[in-house]
Amino acid sequence: MGLSQLIRARSSPPDQTPSEAPGLVQALPRGFPAVLVEYVRSYNPATGGYTNRHAPDGVDYASVEVEVGLLWHALTLLLRPRRVLETGTYRGFSTCCLAHALKAAHADDPRTSVVTIDPEPRNHLWIDTPLADIIRYIPKTSQDAAPEFAARLRVVRDNARGGDGGPALFDLLVLDSDHHYDTIISELSLFEPMLEVGGHILLHDSLYYDGVGRAVEQLRASARFETLTLDSPRTHGVPGCRPPGVTLVRKARDGEPLAADPRFRGLHVGDRLQAALLRGAR
Repeated sequence: MGLSQLIRARSSPPDQTPSEAPGLVQALPRGFPAVLVEYVRSYNPATGGYTNRHAPDGVDYASVEVEVGLLWHALTLLLRPRRVLETGTYRGFSTCCLAHALKAAHADDPRTSVVTIDPEPRNHLWIDTPLADIIRYIPKTSQDAAPEFAARLRVVRDNARGGDGGPALFDLLVLDSDHHYDTIISELSLFEPMLEVGGHILLHDSLYYDGVGRAVEQLRASARFETLTLDSPRTHGVPGCRPPGVTLVRKARDGEPLAADPRFRGLHVGDRLQAALLRGAR
């Protein structure tokens, strides 16, 4: 059963009138571009969806919740990364939250950048805004984009001292692409070695998607990482539906990248109405 069918089967159509959105608009950081403010106005905190007449049932759940975007913004101000890599761009709402916080934290520092990867080009929210100058969009899959950065990392490390370890390319990874186990474990194995020791990884949908949850379990089982998973507010308008959830990860030290567990190949969602894998479901 698809998500739109699940919504119709389990509840009456959600009221997508964003009655609480003005409160979230007031919570937006000062200087947020007008196009982003309007995007937030289309958000309904009761469901966690955005009004979109082209989406099933007129509700779009592909962007992170506004509350999660604001969390990413706050964490960027708190952790003060300069070099961010994101997978899964969609319209670029989370990308813009990251870029706005980078500009606030580091002013005109030329080292700040957000690289965002997604194979499907769209009308991105940062276009023609002051955020565009620090955002680089790559229209590829994360696996196809990775060799460019792997080659750059080799050059950086060869110039620094030779061999493995040492300088890294990124201070923050934000991984939110297609949520299959195969994809997220591949992204972790490809990009985590490019992350600075002491850097962080942010993952969305770690409770809703069991594929992401299994990858988080591997992070949690490794002594190289510290993890924390929190609920997030999206309900999809379905009583009892799992929240997407967010996981915050700190890289404590370098080591062997995570390896894919063949038992979980193809794992994606699981039963949305049962407890999340990271909340005890097995």
